[in-house]
Amino acid sequence: MKKLLLFFLLLPCLGISQNVNVSNAQELVAAYKKAKPGDVILLEDGSYEGAVLLDNVNGKKGAPVTLKSAGWAKAKIHSKIEIKGNFIHLEGLAFEANGSLELLGNSIKVSHCLWDDSKSKKWLRVQVGSTATEIAHNTFQNKTYNSKYPKGCQLLQIVVSNKNERHHIHHNLFKNIPEGSGNGFETLQLITHNNPFDPPPGASNTVIEDNYFERANGEAEIISIKSNGNFIRRNIFKNCKGSLVLRHGDNNIVSENIFFGTDEPKSGGIRIQGSGHLVLNNYFQDLEAFGIGMMDGTPDDLYIRVSDVQLLFNTFIDCQNTLQIGINHSKHPNGTPPMNCIVEGNVFFFDRGTPGNNFIEYVKGDRPVAWEWHNNLSFGRSNAKISGIRNENPQFKRSDNGLFSPSENTPSTKRLATDKTDLMEYDLLGKARGKIKTLGALQFSNGLPDTILAEGNYGANYSEY
Repeated sequence: MKKLLLFFLLLPCLGISQNVNVSNAQELVAAYKKAKPGDVILLEDGSYEGAVLLDNVNGKKGAPVTLKSAGWAKAKIHSKIEIKGNFIHLEGLAFEANGSLELLGNSIKVSHCLWDDSKSKKWLRVQVGSTATEIAHNTFQNKTYNSKYPKGCQLLQIVVSNKNERHHIHHNLFKNIPEGSGNGFETLQLITHNNPFDPPPGASNTVIEDNYFERANGEAEIISIKSNGNFIRRNIFKNCKGSLVLRHGDNNIVSENIFFGTDEPKSGGIRIQGSGHLVLNNYFQDLEAFGIGMMDGTPDDLYIRVSDVQLLFNTFIDCQNTLQIGINHSKHPNGTPPMNCIVEGNVFFFDRGTPGNNFIEYVKGDRPVAWEWHNNLSFGRSNAKISGIRNENPQFKRSDNGLFSPSENTPSTKRLATDKTDLMEYDLLGKARGKIKTLGALQFSNGLPDTILAEGNYGANYSEY
């Protein structure tokens, strides 16, 4: 017995990881200060009151310091937790009352946590200087206090310098986010430090993928990208009052996202400013505001002129104002129209409502400059009389999951005008396109999986905890 007791007393000295149980904020701080790589701090059931700063502790690759709720969402955080360190994991915590989280460090991971109706303005913030933050399998819901604050209420805010931060945001559920009182209520904001209108060269290489947004109505920008060189892919937007916005920055890739407007009159798709963006393999259905909108540039650089953007192999189903080109800011009614863009392989399909006018709107008559249109289809409304768009039935069929999918008779192409052929190897659902590429976001297949649209695949899944 004495030898066994001595072994446990020597564990910290030997560098062997151990579990430590805590039951309040004070015990949590004390345990964290003593933590070594590989240690697990278990937060027992109950409420954790008072702001907490966890600083000057680092785990190691493969041996993080872990803060974990003993029972999923049973450790309830009622105040702000600020973590400064490297290789730190947080798992299964519930943020209520005024609970929030702020992170600064390298390789911090937040997973299987629950934010539900917290009264804090910002729920989760990643500070500038952080790298390789992973935010995965969390649920953010019921941000009702958006109505109590005037601005600065971004739910998830990530601040970068476009220096290869490589953050990874995936498999989260954002649900029931009420509308705020104005600007500053983005559900997810990726922003360059000090928010320059035209960020200097450099890439963040942050990946925002496989997230589910339902009734994320905080403001017009659901995801707001104010950064360079990021990947926004395979996210689902359902019944949201807003759109995915490339607001500041260049060279972002937006691919394989699905937008369902359902019955939301302000539902939108993708709004674009800046240059060098690639928008491909996205699916837009029943959007009442617009499918894709492009802003005019302004002389004060509030809106950088759209240029060198490529719209490739996207599908639009029954979207109002499908392409809005040259949207003006109210202070600058005559800006510089989008230029040097390529539109190829897209399908614009309408099977309901009055055919109406052209689905392409040049706002205030602003005509795009030096655009290329190649091998696009429109059906159900008059085409735009543009060489490169032909009026032809794409022969779609409605699948069990609600998507309009191609049939064996849907037109295809063997040749691409764009130089982005390496990114056209797969379609919206990851199916190889091969040499004969079906027009639109989906390659012809005999069956489509339903699981991609299942809300249960996203968020804090306690059964896996």
